[in-house]
Amino acid sequence: MNVSHFVIGTAGHIDHGKTEIVKALTGTDTDTLVEEKRRGITIDIGFASFFLPNGLEASIVDVPGHERFVKNMLAGSTGIDLLLLVVAADDGVMAQTKEHLAIAELLGIRFAVVAITKIDMVDEDRVLEVQVEIEELLSGGVFKNAPIIKVSTKTGLGLEGLVEAIEKQSLELDERPKDLPPRLPIDRSFILQGVGRIVTGTLWSGVLTAAGPLELLPSGISCRPRHIQVRGQKVSKALAGQRVAIDLTVSGTAPERGDFLVAPATFSLVNELIAKVRVLPDSRVELKKRKKVRLYHGTREVFATLSPIEPRQILPGQVGYARLRLAEPIAAVFHDRFILRSTSPITTIGGGFVLEVAGDRRADISISHLDALADRDNNRVIEELAGRSQYPLTTEDVNLTAQIGSAATEDALKELVDGGRVIEINSWKRTYYVGAEIIAESERVLRRFMSDYHQEHAYDFGASKEILRQGVWPELSSSQADILLDYFVSAEIVCLDKGQVALAVHLKQDPAAMMLSRLLELINTFSPPNFSILATELDIDVSEVRSLLKRLESQDRAVCVGADLYFSTEAIAEARDRLVDYLAGAGEITVSRFKELLETTRKYAIPLIEYFDEQKVTRRAGDMRVPFS
Repeated sequence: MNVSHFVIGTAGHIDHGKTEIVKALTGTDTDTLVEEKRRGITIDIGFASFFLPNGLEASIVDVPGHERFVKNMLAGSTGIDLLLLVVAADDGVMAQTKEHLAIAELLGIRFAVVAITKIDMVDEDRVLEVQVEIEELLSGGVFKNAPIIKVSTKTGLGLEGLVEAIEKQSLELDERPKDLPPRLPIDRSFILQGVGRIVTGTLWSGVLTAAGPLELLPSGISCRPRHIQVRGQKVSKALAGQRVAIDLTVSGTAPERGDFLVAPATFSLVNELIAKVRVLPDSRVELKKRKKVRLYHGTREVFATLSPIEPRQILPGQVGYARLRLAEPIAAVFHDRFILRSTSPITTIGGGFVLEVAGDRRADISISHLDALADRDNNRVIEELAGRSQYPLTTEDVNLTAQIGSAATEDALKELVDGGRVIEINSWKRTYYVGAEIIAESERVLRRFMSDYHQEHAYDFGASKEILRQGVWPELSSSQADILLDYFVSAEIVCLDKGQVALAVHLKQDPAAMMLSRLLELINTFSPPNFSILATELDIDVSEVRSLLKRLESQDRAVCVGADLYFSTEAIAEARDRLVDYLAGAGEITVSRFKELLETTRKYAIPLIEYFDEQKVTRRAGDMRVPFS
């Protein structure tokens, strides 16, 4: 048993007995609207729940069968795990039987049970004819092995067998991921007298609790759950795959069908999708460039403009890749399913699933890249997502994008790292992943940039981290670039010292090494030469003298005292020792005496004594300096 709870969704033509079957199974009449009672048909979605003999908790979503209410049917079909296809023995397979079945397949539902109803109204031969019709309809599709049960809700015949078939199919279902952020598409929103605002839906992922705020999308309005109910009972948490009712406190516009309820700052709104799309064989619509369509995602309907990527025209019965630009934003993520319908007259064209939530409009998108994203193999998908990202990603980042659960994500990443296709980087006590091809290209660009930099700035240690980021990873933030830099430091390709980066090979062949030693000798005195004299002595430009001095300073081999006055670290230490020893005996010192102590001039003695004031070795007392403490 892979699940403890699941959602059953009815499907089928109008007046084929969907609501009667739900009532017979659960005792609940899901037609609650006055208009539904008056007309004797289901107009909007209804809900019921029951426990199977094996203890599994099942929720049933009953959908309308009339073609005018397919929009409502779509809202109810989101989050369904098991399809209950209902076909009346007197009518047989009808238009909405086929349409509902096609929609179920497009939504990725993989398991079904078929009920032939009203068998008490026809003879046995007719029942067999309808069974053959259903078998032909299902052949070749994902439901070809679905059990077909003959049922009469009037006599109760076949109901026990229907429950057994549902129970058997439920054992094949996979549990929905609980280790993803909670995301609930709202299918009902209403005011309950004496309670307040209630929203309901099937929890797509994660765990929902009443602790902490939630967010409504696309409005972005903050709200807070007061109570959560599952099967009419208050619970501390709801799990992915459960039907949920939530008592909400909302500060702003009331939630409505089509909204998503999510944890704050976990899902982004998107206005453009790249998707794999299938057009139904019996559709009369061809998908061409800038085709206007209705897109149904979760419980939301939005208008969209579709342009095929490959092939350039997607004909009935064909599959292709397409870009969809949405009139309104939706909270879609990788591999989310959607349905496409025409604008007028409204008929079902087909559907598909999301491959990318496009942030740009690049025209050079790779078909092989889309093929990999459309693959059901976790490793291939993860390699495409993590391996081709320009940004270092954590396991959580990859999992949130791939939507396959953390265990599957971790397994795929480990295999890809072991195979050398993805590189693991440990930085700032976290683990990140970058594609091996991205790392190889980064290294090539890094080496070229730093070689050019070293050639142009021969006497610098290297480039600052910010200069490096702008030259090698301009698309990354400073923190993201630091992660890649940490990798190249650990790989001993570059060296990092006090925010300066140099190629490791450059330091081994450092052309400035001899110049640095000579410069250090020149400033290892209490009367160091000025920049012009240093430049003349070394036969280089003043700007190069500055670079070399800064480099000595970064290595703690030189100290800048005042403006453009450098002493060797050794000279500073000697001056300090002489000063401290003198004060230990005399207790105070003048600038003149300090000058004599160092055998230098006031030009150097004054900046030095002020430096020791700053370092809290001395402090000024009138014209004298005394020990700081």
